Amino acid sequence: MKTLAGLALLLISLTLVLPNYASEKSMKVTYKWVDDNNITQFTERPPKDRAYEKIILTSSGGREVQEVSKTQAVSDAKKSANSSLDEFQKANERNCTIARQNIEVLQNMARIRVTENGEERILSPEEKQARVEETQKQIDIYCKAPAATN
Repeated sequence: MKTLAGLALLLISLTLVLPNYASEKSMKVTYKWVDDNNITQFTERPPKDRAYEKIILTSSGGREVQEVSKTQAVSDAKKSANSSLDEFQKANERNCTIARQNIEVLQNMARIRVTENGEERILSPEEKQARVEETQKQIDIYCKAPAATN
């Protein structure tokens, strides 16, 4: 009897929770716009230089349409590009910091222990120098000042 009551309670709980969970997780966004040849396009990414409709569909059959003007589309595209550039610069800064730390260790430690194929060994002087050169190349790439933006 307890098992039957527990099962009933579980089914009732799932009936109440799953529709809300599914509707939040199962949204599909599509962008509708007209190209230069006057052909209607449906894409997963919005156009960057023209007005479009943002169509949001849910698994429960709900539909919401938002009109986006050309001015707003251009503004959103610029914000997205700037955000991507900021993320790229932050990644470069992290890589620069790691490369500088690595070269400091390589230059200041007499013996460098590495693990390869599950076995530990000490780098030879030639291997150590090769890693210093490789790390210096990473520093040259990641630690240069970012280019000025317009």
